[in-house]
Amino acid sequence: MRRRWPIVALAVATMTVAACGSPKSTSSTSSGKSLSSLSFAYASAGDAVGIFKTVGDGVVTDGTKLGIKIKRYNNNLDGPTALTNAGLIAQTKPDVAIDWNTQVGVGAAVGQQFTRAKVPCLAVNQQIPGCSWFNLSNKQMGVDAASVILPVASKRGWTGANTTVVMSISATNGVEVNDGPRYFYVQTANTLPGFTKVTPAQITASTTTIGGTNGLQIDCKSTLDGAYAAMQNVIGSIPKGNNVLLYGSDDDCTFGAYRSLKQAGFGNRILTGGLGADSDGLNELRTDPNWLAEGALFFQGWGVYVLSEAAAMTQGAKPPALTAAPQMMLTKSNVDMYYNKDGSINSLPPLVASNQYLAKYNILQKLAKVQGLK
Repeated sequence: MRRRWPIVALAVATMTVAACGSPKSTSSTSSGKSLSSLSFAYASAGDAVGIFKTVGDGVVTDGTKLGIKIKRYNNNLDGPTALTNAGLIAQTKPDVAIDWNTQVGVGAAVGQQFTRAKVPCLAVNQQIPGCSWFNLSNKQMGVDAASVILPVASKRGWTGANTTVVMSISATNGVEVNDGPRYFYVQTANTLPGFTKVTPAQITASTTTIGGTNGLQIDCKSTLDGAYAAMQNVIGSIPKGNNVLLYGSDDDCTFGAYRSLKQAGFGNRILTGGLGADSDGLNELRTDPNWLAEGALFFQGWGVYVLSEAAAMTQGAKPPALTAAPQMMLTKSNVDMYYNKDGSINSLPPLVASNQYLAKYNILQKLAKVQGLK
């Protein structure tokens, strides 16, 4: 059984981001403060998990190239450990505490440690009260996938009368992680005729059906085998002649359900897309006519964005409520623009409104190939 952690936590192979120059330890931000005078603490979500280690390695490696002093901690996917680490970080009083805590229940207590010590903090992925926040948008991924897939479905004459939307989620992973499939259904109902319209709030983790056969939601448990088994349990409720629009909260959630549907004979009457852009997802996008989109999250490049936001904070910048992580809905026509055939990143997507300010600190320009930046 393969296990990919929820988005944020897709298991991916280590890839390299093309560099635009060789930074020196004497680098400085645009305001003139030397980066080599800064010290950051970085608490990894859990270094036993590939993607978390990849991001942590990037923060430390890139920070070292810039001359920033970085002390690394491992939260080990454990609430008490995250709380202990926050206390240790608070005692050392770094210029910025960067914390990736996966346990929502201790988030407030972690934030209180930093607040009491008057240590500026930056939360990665999961919000921490009192800290700035850097994260992707699963909601946007669902909307973007729909914008690629639904025009094809519309041209084929797919409607609520002959099509079922399958949302493959991991119920225990919470609202944010499962926003992709949820908003994919909402966009479908608002775009194609004949679907039962609902608000996002009406699709909860316990929702199983919408409008009879308009929508089915399965719990994939974030595993390929879990998604396959869950799809097998409900596949009999989909009319044999129906078309299927499928979207999952990560690639395994899509892969497992997709395999079940194909074995049941739906074949070319399936349109789908993935989320993760690992080697399997990129291969499906390039080779499978039913696989129209693949959400890329560029985890290997997160380190430079995190360092840029932390550096901005030391210069007195007030980050927006959410600084967007790099993400892009890949299609068959643009995949080679962002990923090479060997799976390495060719370039990172252009900055958006909420992360545009990061370019002021020259770190992205020195360490990554971001479209639109020299």
